[in-house]
Amino acid sequence: MTTVRRRLLLLLLPALAILMLLGGVVDYWIAVATTQDAYDKALASLALASAAYLHADDGKLEFGPASRISSLLQGGGGDGEEATLYAVTAPDGAFIAGSPGLPSAFAAAAAAGPRSKVAFRDAAFQGLSLRIASLRVPTASGVATVTVAETRERRVRTQRVMLFGKLLVDFAELDITLLLIWIGVYYGLRPLGRLRDEVEAHSPRELHRFDESAVPGELRPLVVAFNRVLELLHDAAMVQHRFVADAAHQMRTPVAGLLAQIELLIQDPRAAPVAAELGTLQRGIQHLAHSANQLLALARAEPVATWHEGLQPVALKPLVESLVERHLERADRAGIDIGAEAQDAQVSGDVWLLEDLLVNLIDNALKYTPAGGHVTVRSGMDDSHPFVEVEDDGPGIPEAERQRVRERFYRRPGSPGMGCGLGLAIVDQIARAHQADFTIVAGASGRGARMRVRFPRRT
Repeated sequence: MTTVRRRLLLLLLPALAILMLLGGVVDYWIAVATTQDAYDKALASLALASAAYLHADDGKLEFGPASRISSLLQGGGGDGEEATLYAVTAPDGAFIAGSPGLPSAFAAAAAAGPRSKVAFRDAAFQGLSLRIASLRVPTASGVATVTVAETRERRVRTQRVMLFGKLLVDFAELDITLLLIWIGVYYGLRPLGRLRDEVEAHSPRELHRFDESAVPGELRPLVVAFNRVLELLHDAAMVQHRFVADAAHQMRTPVAGLLAQIELLIQDPRAAPVAAELGTLQRGIQHLAHSANQLLALARAEPVATWHEGLQPVALKPLVESLVERHLERADRAGIDIGAEAQDAQVSGDVWLLEDLLVNLIDNALKYTPAGGHVTVRSGMDDSHPFVEVEDDGPGIPEAERQRVRERFYRRPGSPGMGCGLGLAIVDQIARAHQADFTIVAGASGRGARMRVRFPRRT
């Protein structure tokens, strides 16, 4: 879930960055427009207040503002820091008061029309960057013009403060948004995490349905679909299991009968001329019988949903001793010394599957151990883990082949006998069914092979 959350956040970051950039552009436009409008209105108000002090004396226009207005109009010293300038012109354009040469905003406001009362413009004057407001003032002598200008430093400074303040708020909102997204994703994905944990907690052999009522509504369609897949897998596993088991079981009876008839025929003196051919036929049928038994053992070890219900405590020591005793005659005929070193140990499992596991390990060891060799079957505890192992001093299995020999129907080149390549595949399947580890290493002094199945701790 951590990876999913990280990916979602990484996918959101470019979109949030673009939104942040667009927000910055909008913030800049708002800051400029807001301060421009506010300062223009203040400048127009100053021009309007100044116009009140324009009067005619004996037909001549004069400008005499009050002390407060005068101090505002004469603000700054022309050094570029918050300077305020003004100019008053008569209807005929003659200069009356203020800064001579200060441009009027009406000169660049033709688009505003001749009837416009107030006009604004940006201009440079005496090395200063000014914002100019001009006001038309009707008088008895005609329409005079009052022009007021101020440097742009204050409004630029205000714009920066507004812009930086808004950007700081945007960054704080972005951080809070990311935090809320992370919290939302974290808690939103928790049901999916619980579902994942439930799936991982299932035994590899379990295919039962998940409880659809225990998941949020958003995940319920996923769980319903997943349950359908589990049902299909369960049905397919059961069909495969029944087919293999039925086929192997149906083969065993006629093959056993055919093998008995061949044995009787070989003992008949009249069959002496074809004894060699009958011996070959007998070995082929024995191989067929062995393959049928192996397929049946493999079918029993297949992961079907109902297998786990048959688990029960199994004592390994008597099982090892009984199977070693069962193989004494075969080992004696092959000139192999077979023995048991069994210690008390108990596992939770299926006794028939564990018997198949040991039988295949012993069969494999006897098959590859030459005459005069030794096979030892062990059971016991290893660091609180029950285990069984079979060790021989045969040719062993090269390390590069130890994984491949677990594959079904794989036989190493030069393998003796007519095996079908299922023995160690069955061992591996049964070990995994019991959640055990099946390992293959070299035997004592680097000779032969030691195959161990180490079971989980008993709880």
